[in-house]
Amino acid sequence: MATEKWVVVKRQWCDVLQREAELLERRVYPDSTLPDTEGFRVLARKCSADIECNLMGCPCKWAYTAPTIDRFNFAH
Repeated sequence: MATEKWVVVKRQWCDVLQREAELLERRVYPDSTLPDTEGFRVLARKCSADIECNLMGCPCKWAYTAPTIDRFNFAH
């Protein structure tokens, strides 16, 4: 049976929230008893602060307010 879980793939300081935010992936891992299977598949991605930033109107892909602005790709 496959296993699904949310995994933190990146942490970084968020200037908007003045605290750390996490980029998460929802991954599905194949049954380990199956030989020669691929690694995990990514089903979804989200930010740990997505709802909070959305309510603030923060322009960001992860807050669903600006699809071209990815705050996890900003250089710090």
